[in-house]
Amino acid sequence: MKKSLFAVAAITAFAGAAQAQSSVTVYGIMDGSYTATQNNTQATAAAAVTKVTGRNTVNGDGALSTSRIGFRGVEDLGGGQKAEFMLEYDLVNIGNGANGNDISVADVATNTNVASTGTQSGFGARQSWIGISDAKLGTLRLGRQEQAVFTVLSSGLAGGGNNIAGSVYSAGNTGSSPNAASVRPVTVYLNQAITYITPKFAGFSATAQHSSNAYSASGTTQSAGARESGASLNYDGIKNLTLRYGIALQDVNITAVTAAAASGTSDTVVGVAAASNKVTQQAAVATYDFGFATGFANLTKMATRAAGVSTRDQTAYELGLRASLNPTIGVWASAFVGDKKMAADSATLSATTNGRADISGFQLGTTYAFSKRTTAYAIYGSQEVKGKSLASGTKIDSTGYAVGLRHSF
Repeated sequence: MKKSLFAVAAITAFAGAAQAQSSVTVYGIMDGSYTATQNNTQATAAAAVTKVTGRNTVNGDGALSTSRIGFRGVEDLGGGQKAEFMLEYDLVNIGNGANGNDISVADVATNTNVASTGTQSGFGARQSWIGISDAKLGTLRLGRQEQAVFTVLSSGLAGGGNNIAGSVYSAGNTGSSPNAASVRPVTVYLNQAITYITPKFAGFSATAQHSSNAYSASGTTQSAGARESGASLNYDGIKNLTLRYGIALQDVNITAVTAAAASGTSDTVVGVAAASNKVTQQAAVATYDFGFATGFANLTKMATRAAGVSTRDQTAYELGLRASLNPTIGVWASAFVGDKKMAADSATLSATTNGRADISGFQLGTTYAFSKRTTAYAIYGSQEVKGKSLASGTKIDSTGYAVGLRHSF
């Protein structure tokens, strides 16, 4: 009888230990804010000014952080090995309950996975990967992941990659979006990616990444022949100092996808290959913990080539400082300057094409922590793309602010 009881106890203990070796975590962010944006486009003639102002009582995509929900899992395989996965979705807009991306006519024409307009494609895609790690050999991940160069840049932003104008990372368009003068030098996610992360050795670690037959940056248009290879190098072997460098090499030899491509298989891709477009994205970041504050510095470069001809070269420098005034109040400030050179020195100007221009911006922000999970915030930022040479006198301004509340769970 005693032996049976001991056996049952042993089996129960073993089962409990085995169960404890595997875990799944549900996490997310709910971020809502009052936002106001003002985008001014000025043509060469001083009188030709277009002003677009957007106000949103509950910008639920998130001003400080994008609203999201995710699932993260880890299984201890023993011997220093672990299996892991991440499945994360953009909640898109908690202000109106939206749970997906609106489908446009253009989406239907270029994506065989879309059935009709007036529908939603589901939660917005963020990360979806599975991987295995070894304490001595490193980590291998398969699926949609952060672009290695983006991971580098995001670590060097005083404002943490928020969604308001004023940082080189800012993106968006007119209307209620926070920024029309977008000069973002990197994409964020890479589809169909294979990523390898080395273990840390003497303060160094590295990442290598590759994707073939990738989707376009928007994630809606399949790009047969598109490839991207990327890498990053990190060093934190000196107290309080961290150095990072990342690069992405994109070769977008796109095969167009049309509605006629559908033949019962949603992944069918047909079309005629366009001329090869090559994009190089680079980011170098340094952060230093002064004790009373953390300093941030980043250098970004982006170069695009179409059929071997340079079409855009952009360089930007950004400096920032983030500090905690007390356990509940935090503040940050950042500013960037740079320039972009286009293949055609046009007299017209847009944020991403036509006309050579100087770029600049600044951002101020503060947070108030009610708890470890709930934070109130206020952000103000402004940036501009100012034409030079033939485009002298033209300018695009983007100014925005947000006051909001973020809860992490």
